Amino acid sequence: MNNLLFNKHLSLKQFPGIFTKISTRTVIIVPFILQIIAAVSLTGYLSFRNGQKAVNDVAAQFQTEISRRVEQNLQSYLDPLHKINQANEIAISIGGLNVQNSTILEHYFFEQLQIFKGVNLIGFANPNRELFSAERFPPDDSLTIRVSGKSTSYELRTYTTNSQGERIKIIDRGKNYNPQRRSWYQKPVDTGKQSWSEIYPHITGSTLYLAASQPVYNKKGKLTGVLLSNLNLLQIGTFLEGLKIGKTGQSFIIERSGMLVATSTKEKPFRFAKSAVAVPENKVMRLLAKDSSDVMTQATVKYLEAKFSNFDSIKSEQKLDFTIHGKRQFIQVLPFKENRGLDWLIVVVVPEDDFMEKINANTRTTIVLCIVALIVAVAVGILILRWIIQPVFALKESAIALAKGEWEKRIEIKRSDELGELAKSFNSMADQLQATFSQMQDLNKTLLQSETRLKQFLDAIPVSVSIDDISGQLYYTNKASQKLVSVDLLPSIKQEEITEYYQVYLAGTDNLYPTDELPIVYSLAGETVHVDDVEFRHPNKTIPVEVLSTPIFDDSGKVIYALTVCIDITERKKAEKLLTDYNSILEQQVAERTLELEREIAERKQTEVALLESETRFRLLAEATFEAIAITEQGILLDTNQTCAEMFGYELSELVGMRVMDFTAPEYREQVMQKIRSGDEGIYETVCLCKDGTTFPAEIRARVMSYRGRTIRMAAIQDITNRKQAEQATVLAERNRLAQEIHDTLAQAFAVVIVHLDTASRKLTTDIEVAQTLIKAGRDLAHSGLTEARRSIKALRCLPTSRFASTQLLEDGDIFNALNRFATQMFSPTNTHIVCQVIGEIYPLPPDVENNLLRIGQEALTNAFKYAKAREIQIELAYQESQCSLRIKDDGQGFDMSSVFIINSFGLLVMSERAERIGAKLTIQSSLGQGTEVIVLVNGRKDEEIARK
Repeated sequence: MNNLLFNKHLSLKQFPGIFTKISTRTVIIVPFILQIIAAVSLTGYLSFRNGQKAVNDVAAQFQTEISRRVEQNLQSYLDPLHKINQANEIAISIGGLNVQNSTILEHYFFEQLQIFKGVNLIGFANPNRELFSAERFPPDDSLTIRVSGKSTSYELRTYTTNSQGERIKIIDRGKNYNPQRRSWYQKPVDTGKQSWSEIYPHITGSTLYLAASQPVYNKKGKLTGVLLSNLNLLQIGTFLEGLKIGKTGQSFIIERSGMLVATSTKEKPFRFAKSAVAVPENKVMRLLAKDSSDVMTQATVKYLEAKFSNFDSIKSEQKLDFTIHGKRQFIQVLPFKENRGLDWLIVVVVPEDDFMEKINANTRTTIVLCIVALIVAVAVGILILRWIIQPVFALKESAIALAKGEWEKRIEIKRSDELGELAKSFNSMADQLQATFSQMQDLNKTLLQSETRLKQFLDAIPVSVSIDDISGQLYYTNKASQKLVSVDLLPSIKQEEITEYYQVYLAGTDNLYPTDELPIVYSLAGETVHVDDVEFRHPNKTIPVEVLSTPIFDDSGKVIYALTVCIDITERKKAEKLLTDYNSILEQQVAERTLELEREIAERKQTEVALLESETRFRLLAEATFEAIAITEQGILLDTNQTCAEMFGYELSELVGMRVMDFTAPEYREQVMQKIRSGDEGIYETVCLCKDGTTFPAEIRARVMSYRGRTIRMAAIQDITNRKQAEQATVLAERNRLAQEIHDTLAQAFAVVIVHLDTASRKLTTDIEVAQTLIKAGRDLAHSGLTEARRSIKALRCLPTSRFASTQLLEDGDIFNALNRFATQMFSPTNTHIVCQVIGEIYPLPPDVENNLLRIGQEALTNAFKYAKAREIQIELAYQESQCSLRIKDDGQGFDMSSVFIINSFGLLVMSERAERIGAKLTIQSSLGQGTEVIVLVNGRKDEEIARK
């Protein structure tokens, strides 16, 4: 019974096999024939698949080779074009080629064209709409000179040449030719570097050209012209035609837009217009690849367009296949991208039939040979099997007779091979069986009596005994097993249901015993198990048991049975409970004694607590400070505060035991290590390193001391990031002030002096007196600017209170007179009329306000002088109780306010900053042709008095 409780394997249901009714003849012959058929079929199939794979591999290798050849040769066609331009640009820059001499240019390009056979045109176009070039003129590629410019009334004329490149006669004219409208001219000028043009028709309307062009600049960065080298696209097509791509394969090149560039077929990448056109070059119309007259080209492009939707999405090499009229085609697409602007696709298409002809023939031959071999093998196999099976059937009939008890039945096989020997052995075995049958009947009676006595012995044992076979089926149980459980014993039950059905629990818990931990599981695996943690639960009682489970082996050492014994240990558990209660009483007495000892220990620890109080007070102080406190010994961190952990981004528990160098930026570690080694107790600055890799500047104060017999170093670390940022902001503000002072003194003065001197240089030959006046005015302005610069330098050396020292103009009078003198000095040599007007009673303003107001006025007058070309300038200074205003207006050419940004004009930026500094409102109004007006409003005397009060 117990076997059932701990059974691991469920008994298998026996089903009669459907194959037992099939004859041996069929079992032997049919599989033999099926094996031969399978072998032949597999051989044929593998032959076909290997052929297919070979085709795929050969096609891929072939396409890759063709694609790479096309790519390499295409590069060899295109690279010389830019190299020619680059060489010509170098010749121009070093003075070896004079672009102003058209004759030299024509001969130079003519000689180059004879050297570079694959180039169709070499030329140069300048900003004056002039073009000088040498060309292989289509359709016969004769060497010609092509020029256009003022000398040809801007006609593009083509001249035949002699062997020296000299013009002979005109053979072609193109009216109103402007190279600057061509993409080969515009692209390099826009980008400032080498570039490819769009594919464009030849001016004669006979072919398509691709141009490589490069801008040429002089030493001042001014455009001198554009160099170009052209390639006739039909040359690429000629190269592609020469490629051997299988029998009927082809290759073509397309742009990302789908336009055909070149093809290996005889088709040209363009069509001629059937209707009349205004100019010959309009006769040539580019051809979309999908509109090609070639069926394969058209179908391939349409397939790629349908698969990728857009040719721009093809970023890498693609190997594909598709069908045309049910025939497979291999495609390879290779992007060809050149860093100067070319972005093409190289497409190679090869029909599968180009590779499959011989492979299909070999496959057919293989199939025929396989069928013949199959027929021969089947025939020979059947004959051999019949020769083998006939004696076997004779043995079968004799065995059936023996099973029926017909002991006299014998086999007559007159053969000396294995089957003959088997027949003799079979006859001998029948004789022996007949002799032993009677003996077996006697033994069975004796065995039955012994088994009955053994069951009686086992049933008399007061412990549960059960035996399971290796398949997990219950082989035997005694009567004690049934008493142990409260349910019927089942001969077979699912493993996962055993513990629930028999109510087997883990002792002392409400959990079912784990199925995988049942002792029978280990015994069937060859292990002996002894446990006492099993309980059987009945409705009215619980039976604890001790289980012993052991495997039973056969002579070969293989497990054949598992014996399980369950012993009721209820009485033993009661005794153990009594012992546990006694132990509890003993533990209570021990606990009481322990409390007494703890009180004694607590009294002793009070002294230690007093010693720790001073350390606690120190830690509280360290935690309360805003600085990071670190205690180290020989560069190792012993203790620190929370501020330090937060400052460096660590948890407090992470810091103890770390090295000081872990918190120091690499470039400052040597400095900090020297401070530690030398015991320096001064204050120094360094850069600290946080956990996340960021750094911050810090100030460190350290002190070396003795603590509990150890030499430690206590350091206070302060983050000085804000202090450093404030210092940088102060330096930046001072630099901005210096820039304003230089702009308002030297820059303004020099700008006006330069204008006066430029005007004087133009007047030297026409009006010497005016020139002298301008030179004198420029000299005076230079002296004035130098004086202001010296005053600014002197102010920088004085105390901060004199930082905004007044200018020479303000020291000699009020702001109105200062602006009047400045304007008179600046505009006296010109025809500009200055109108100065003061409104109200002049009263003094704070020095800082007057100085910045004067600088704003100077900037406005300087801008009017440099840019406005005004006939009259009005300066108006109005003093009112609540405000003072400065207004400067000119009737010059003005400017568009929407196109000017203050941040991009230093002068306007300085005016805006100065107005903001004194709390003034700055207004600038201007429009094209209407002049400019600058108005500054600042607090007046009344507001200043109120502010002081």
